[in-house]
Amino acid sequence: MPVLLYASETWTLNLETIRALETFERKALRTIFGPVKDQGCWRTRYNFELYRLYKEPQVTQVIRSNRLRWLGHIWRSPENNQTRAYTFKNPMGSRTRGRPPTRWIDDVENDLKTLNIKNWQRVAAYRWNWRKRAVEAAKTCNRLLRL
Repeated sequence: MPVLLYASETWTLNLETIRALETFERKALRTIFGPVKDQGCWRTRYNFELYRLYKEPQVTQVIRSNRLRWLGHIWRSPENNQTRAYTFKNPMGSRTRGRPPTRWIDDVENDLKTLNIKNWQRVAAYRWNWRKRAVEAAKTCNRLLRL
């Protein structure tokens, strides 16, 4: 899991990426738990059986939780921090034609809307409150899976 989640705080998740991550997770779980003997025949485990055995949040929930933790960390950093400046500043110029790629901050704000967290800047200013309301809630929220 640590190798899979390396630098996942900075990822934007689109449908293709989510599918690839969940497929990889299920493939790894099938290897770990192995097949099941059903009426004398061996068969691979169904997805719901894997998640019932694993009892941990899915990889996309963990990624979203990590992104929210990173957002709070950036927000609490000093104003002159380069990471904070590049994350929250509004760049000059226009975006390209067509459907623009999803920006990291837009993706995270959509997660915050799903979690029903309003005025996230005030909540993120207090680390323990942020961790409890946003980061831990993202690991348990099943609505984030359907985005």
